[in-house]
Amino acid sequence: MTAMEETMLRAPRVRASRDAGVRRERQVAGRHERRVRLVEAVEQPVRATRATRHAAQVGWIERARGLAGQARAWWTEGTGRAAARRGPHGTPAPTRPAAITPNRDAVHGRDAELTPRHLAAVGRRATWGEDVVTGWCSMLLMLGLYLDGAGLAPLRWVLVLALGATAWWILTREQRPGDWSPRVVPAGYRPALAGVGLALVGMAGDAVWHGLFGVTDGVALLVSPFHLVLFAGVCLLAGSTLRAAWSGPTSARVPGLKAFWPVVLSVTLVVAVAACFLRDASPLAGGTAQVHGLLLHNLLFIGPVLFLLLRWQTPLGTFTVMAGAAAVALATQTGLGLVGLAGAAVLGGTAADVAVSLLRPSPQRRWAARAVAVIAPAVYWTAHFALLTVGYRAGLAPALWLGPVLWACLSGFALALLMWPPAVPLTAWNRGRGRPQAGATPMAMPARMVGR
Repeated sequence: MTAMEETMLRAPRVRASRDAGVRRERQVAGRHERRVRLVEAVEQPVRATRATRHAAQVGWIERARGLAGQARAWWTEGTGRAAARRGPHGTPAPTRPAAITPNRDAVHGRDAELTPRHLAAVGRRATWGEDVVTGWCSMLLMLGLYLDGAGLAPLRWVLVLALGATAWWILTREQRPGDWSPRVVPAGYRPALAGVGLALVGMAGDAVWHGLFGVTDGVALLVSPFHLVLFAGVCLLAGSTLRAAWSGPTSARVPGLKAFWPVVLSVTLVVAVAACFLRDASPLAGGTAQVHGLLLHNLLFIGPVLFLLLRWQTPLGTFTVMAGAAAVALATQTGLGLVGLAGAAVLGGTAADVAVSLLRPSPQRRWAARAVAVIAPAVYWTAHFALLTVGYRAGLAPALWLGPVLWACLSGFALALLMWPPAVPLTAWNRGRGRPQAGATPMAMPARMVGR
């Protein structure tokens, strides 16, 4: 039998078995009968999507956070053991707990924003009451300086007492017994620590200087080395509340004079201390009409005005208190003989307050700050020479008082141009980016790009 014949005989049997299998598959299964079909499982490839990649990334982030938390716990435990071994007489020394940043999702929700870095790193801030107490302690320090300048030697102990009270108040805020740390000192108060040291060095050196060379007066009072050291230390102490408020996350608009009182007190004390060292050249202490003394005191008056306007829109009464208090304190150095000239200072400060309230200087209204720097000195020194002529019978010629008033206005305007310069065109610093088109209007540089 050939191969062809075998194939022809086997083909009907294969076709019959195939038809039987097809009929069996098409047969309807019974009620309690289930037909099992074996299907070969084929593994399908998983395609990576954005969701799977994000889930894998989140998993790695959570794992890294867990490792960081474990490392932080180990570090805290190790530092605690080391501090316990260093404790006196075998007793564990107190340790400061580690600062752990709370989870943003657990505290503020997933959509909340983190605290800005320049505000989160400053630490604790002083309250309004603490700033006021610091200001009054600094006022005692200024009182001691003025008593020393007036020649009241038996009352110089007030300076030492005021320095000790101010230093104690600043250094003991929120500190733990036996665990003092400069990090707990409120923001803005840390330079006062250097001020305490400078003031102590200045007082001790000044006492030795007086014992060797006698009491200094006149220009030597200003250029004496230990007087300059004492002046720097007192200014750092008195300016603590000003620095704290300057760096605080507060708005430029102040609700009232009460909320702004710590800043007013700090600026007034700094101006009064500077006026005490410059009293021999001030017209409020000697009644002189010389131009150089008037210009020096005018810069001492208008400089703090422009400086505060860089940060705040000051409330009414700020500059009235500052100028009036500094003028009265300066008049005590001449036996209150020229205390009537403090009225001119009050009028000048009031003019500055009214001008600020009406013109509202801001980074977008620089001309308003320059106008304030001209209006306030004009009112101040016109009233000053009017009081000298009417109240003290000075009998000044018009050229002797009109010229100094104009010089005061010009010096105030020049200082305003330096502190509030014109906006720099943005194209001035775009080097290599193509030349500007002819006739194009330069774009004003934003405030943050010009030191604001």
